[in-house]
Amino acid sequence: MWQGFHHVALVTRNLDETIRFYQNVLEMQVGTVYPAFKQRGRHCFIRPGYVDTWGIHFFENPDAQIFRSDEELKRLAENPAAVDLYNFLPGALQHIAFAVQSEEKGLTLRAKLMSNGIVMTDIYDQGRIRNFIFTDNNGIQLEVAWPKEITN
Repeated sequence: MWQGFHHVALVTRNLDETIRFYQNVLEMQVGTVYPAFKQRGRHCFIRPGYVDTWGIHFFENPDAQIFRSDEELKRLAENPAAVDLYNFLPGALQHIAFAVQSEEKGLTLRAKLMSNGIVMTDIYDQGRIRNFIFTDNNGIQLEVAWPKEITN
């Protein structure tokens, strides 16, 4: 009956910043930005690759009470060694995991994130996958995972 995720809906205070992060830094596909209506702000879907699902559905709400302050983001950027990304959870969301095809793709993305000053964990070996976690511009934890290369 179930066929996987259709989409995940999240809130951002600034849709333009979120689009820039996901499109320019993560190189994901951004769909049409829909205008605000009734109680919903502008919104769009962001897809991690060419998938059959709608991806992440971001709604803009400049007054949203996101569980991470601007001051905390500045502190994290100044002292990335003190960050424990597993113990800070914005709201009830733990993280969203995206798959990439290979170690090469994962390491290329990691280098790009580093060059943009993005705080992230070490790379972990998790049995059949390798992965790391970082945060987006909203403080949402994102994971990148890829199949572990088997060596003989």
